[in-house]
Amino acid sequence: MKEVNQAIYDEIFKLSQTLDFNTFNYLPEDTGYPFVYVGEQFANPTQVKSNIVSIGSSIITVHLYGEKDNRRLITDMMEQLLTKVKVLRKADVYNVSFAKENIQVISDNSVSPMLWHGILELEINYSN
Repeated sequence: MKEVNQAIYDEIFKLSQTLDFNTFNYLPEDTGYPFVYVGEQFANPTQVKSNIVSIGSSIITVHLYGEKDNRRLITDMMEQLLTKVKVLRKADVYNVSFAKENIQVISDNSVSPMLWHGILELEINYSN
């Protein structure tokens, strides 16, 4: 049995791969665009009196990068991944449910030429 946040992370990663997105758990240096980087995760456990019960939420940030002429591709990819996440019900042995999202698309001028950086922050509730 995996730790709950790792189980959720792994499911998000797998969902991205099932959509045939080039998906990484790190920011790659030498790869083509577009790609997905499943990044930061924040745990929000709820304190319960039992050591057996685990409930709370997990917030995962998914980053999508695309070339400057492909903003629509990045937003379409974000929507496809979000659609899959919204119907996710299991992560390892845990019951999970989509809670909310925060979506941003920003220009990334850290490289030349400029890139589009989609940021999809997902909140997933869990229980066992």
